Amino acid sequence: MLMLKNLYYFFLSLYHQKYVIGQLVKRDFQQKYLASYIGLPWAFIQPAVSILVIWFAFNYGLRIKTTSSGLPYVPWFISGMIPWLFISETITSSSNSLIEYSYLIKKTSFKVAVIPFIKIFTALIIHLFFIIIIAVFAMAYGFMPTIYWLQIIYLVFASFILLSGLGWLISSINVFVRDIGPIVNVLISILFWATPIIWPYTILSTNMKYLALLNPFFYIIEGYRYTFLAKAWIFHNIQMTIFFWTTTIIIFIAGALVFKKLTPHFADVL
Repeated sequence: MLMLKNLYYFFLSLYHQKYVIGQLVKRDFQQKYLASYIGLPWAFIQPAVSILVIWFAFNYGLRIKTTSSGLPYVPWFISGMIPWLFISETITSSSNSLIEYSYLIKKTSFKVAVIPFIKIFTALIIHLFFIIIIAVFAMAYGFMPTIYWLQIIYLVFASFILLSGLGWLISSINVFVRDIGPIVNVLISILFWATPIIWPYTILSTNMKYLALLNPFFYIIEGYRYTFLAKAWIFHNIQMTIFFWTTTIIIFIAGALVFKKLTPHFADVL
């Protein structure tokens, strides 16, 4: 109960600092995408190129037209790749967030715990645009809007909770162990191929399927496919939902506890 109470007050403090957070997100977005010569298009060029290259390789190289479940490969792939790009971008950028915003940590009036959220919200702005791209591709292949599309709100919320815990955990440790950044990049690359993003979950053996369920990113990715293509509620898959929320809550609590434990020492190191 105490933890739930603390969680409530934390999110309440987020709401009270919404203006400050909004300004920091705006500044972060401008520095990241508007400071270069090309500017904002970079936010869409890089993920679009990644999607295009992998799609070309599988569609024309391996000549995969449909998945084992009979779904057209292009919308199936895009509906999995876009949430992965959001997840990987957020984890990578939030891991270095405390170092990047070290000047805020020395301000006693600022709640340090909100810093990783700046990166989450910045990535979310771009992700919302790419959700529209998924919808466009889905409709182009005959998957018209249904009530299940509202599920995207739940999936964004689930992603937010998962990425919050990871952001706290990784960013706080990275202050003291600077090797965490490169390690995270390597793990992101491994997880990309280990997660059923470009290959179907159905090809796994029974034991490996259970192992895949422990990967919380798979739940989010599969949820997007349930939403736009399968026309089903992801939380009706009780087993997958239990695995996801158990793993996510553990990560969230671990991230919160580690962050709280290390916070008093941030200023000394930074």
